[in-house]
Amino acid sequence: MIKAMFPMTIALVTGSVCAKSTCSDIPGQQSYPPLRIERGTICFIQESVHDPKTGAPIEASAFSLYYISDGGSPVKAEGRGLLYDDTPGEIVDAFSSRTDRNHGERIFVTHFVKVRESLVEPNSSGKFYSVSVFERMGSTLRRDERSSEWYGADYSWLSDGRKVIYKFPYQSRTDVRRAIYSPFALLMNREEPIPVTLKEKSYLYNGPNIKNKTKKYLIAGDRVNVDKVTAGWCEVNYSGGAKKPLQMWLMCDALDTDMNEKNQIGGRCGNHENGCRFRE
Repeated sequence: MIKAMFPMTIALVTGSVCAKSTCSDIPGQQSYPPLRIERGTICFIQESVHDPKTGAPIEASAFSLYYISDGGSPVKAEGRGLLYDDTPGEIVDAFSSRTDRNHGERIFVTHFVKVRESLVEPNSSGKFYSVSVFERMGSTLRRDERSSEWYGADYSWLSDGRKVIYKFPYQSRTDVRRAIYSPFALLMNREEPIPVTLKEKSYLYNGPNIKNKTKKYLIAGDRVNVDKVTAGWCEVNYSGGAKKPLQMWLMCDALDTDMNEKNQIGGRCGNHENGCRFRE
């Protein structure tokens, strides 16, 4: 009788050792359906936030990503997790894609958090969106800070009290995918200025925020270089006749790209309407 039971015991032990890990094995609440990618699965887990200094849990929870390689155990993604406030918010969408030959599979996560009333920006939707990008590196998942910053974060819309004057451009999978093939997407991977032309008169900003608007502007046909992109804003470098090159921000949809042009900054400094376009 004992001999008959022995093989069964071995089979049970072996089966438990070889059992595949799943998202349900990770402590916490599954906040989004598991995402199957090459050689593994991504899990989206809502878990307590811990104080970075003491390690003690605080009264908040956030979403974390875990990667389970085929036949492996869950490993928490490296780098900063998704944004949170009083609540962890909501994951709108998550998908994987290869963006170029030099990078592996990337995971794009669109997420928003509803900002509490005491902190919310006036004349805003109250929903703060972001797109976080992660890259699989062997058996681990790592946040791609450069690409995540390129997509950026902001309220879904902002108004001047009368009309909407800004919309976060990446609120759906279609938006995020379209951006992957934008000429400006080159700046996700390397620092190489992109030559562009102004499509229309556009005001300049001291930073990527509608609150930073100035009285300076460029006009249709002016040539600039784009050095940085975030949340639909482009940081441009303009030196057309000015003593000192101008480094400021404007909305990317005001620009036309010409990837066949050499990387040159053109334009001219002249009088437009009420004086020089750089006049405060």
